[in-house]
Amino acid sequence: MMQLQFRCFKISVVLIALAVLLGNAAKAQPAFTTPENYLVLPAKTHSVRFYWQGDTINAEWEQYTALLLPVKLKNCPKQFFMQFDLGSPYSLFYKNKLAEIQVKYPKAIQLDESADSLANFSFKIDKMPLFAKQIAVKQFGNSDINRADKNSIEIIGTIGADFVDGKIVIIDYPKKQITLSQTIPAKLKPGLSLTDFMYVQRRILLPAKVSGKQTILYFDSGSSMYELLTDKKTAQSLAVAEGEFTRSKVGSWNNYLIANTAVTRDSIEISNTKIAIRKVTFIEGTSSSQAEQMMKMGIGGMTGNKLFLDYKLILDTKEKKFGLIRSK
Repeated sequence: MMQLQFRCFKISVVLIALAVLLGNAAKAQPAFTTPENYLVLPAKTHSVRFYWQGDTINAEWEQYTALLLPVKLKNCPKQFFMQFDLGSPYSLFYKNKLAEIQVKYPKAIQLDESADSLANFSFKIDKMPLFAKQIAVKQFGNSDINRADKNSIEIIGTIGADFVDGKIVIIDYPKKQITLSQTIPAKLKPGLSLTDFMYVQRRILLPAKVSGKQTILYFDSGSSMYELLTDKKTAQSLAVAEGEFTRSKVGSWNNYLIANTAVTRDSIEISNTKIAIRKVTFIEGTSSSQAEQMMKMGIGGMTGNKLFLDYKLILDTKEKKFGLIRSK
């Protein structure tokens, strides 16, 4: 549950930061510096599998709380996972987990207690080799790893937007497959209509219409279960008249916020495609001035993987184009 709680808190922080970022970008004075991309991927096209992690939210099973990539470390037989999180501009490992792995498999990890990164580190995502000239290591969560259960889901880090930076990524949600390429496959082009999007400091901002109004949605694959997370006023206007908001406590470290979710019968129009949404959410805990700043910058909210479950999502981060193809 901690993974999900951390993500919910990060959403509100990132949206506010994006408003500041876009405001400064308009003045040609960047507020944030994105770390250099140290990941080295194969030149040829590769496809990797992904898996859904579910969780119980308010006594109901939610199938899509996280999108996980299978990861293999050298000299270690156990299967691990990393969360695919395009809300993070860079990839990182969880230090607590690596320390535990190092105890059991010292040849797999050589990490000093004081280190905040690994250098020249090779590992595999599914069958695709990945080399990190440098990759961050941060304290997060607990160090427990279930050694007895070979099928336990052990999440040891995050794969961020540096993984797709300067490339074409095809997220095929129905087939649970992610493809990285230098060009859009010819077989996809006949049914594909591309639209411009904003790619700022490795943040993906998609133009969209919510309830007929033009806006920008921040796409965060790490916040998987949200079709639309927006401000309170917009969420209330989209909720069904008889509907009530379900409240759930979410936290990060020593901070706690409240997520409010309601049923809606509205839709989002994105890349010339109208997609029905079932639920809308707003987060308590941010000031009204911060929310207003975000809205003034044209950011209407955030969306996660759940919006695109019936589609292939194509993102060209080099040319800043994207499109959707509905699965047959």
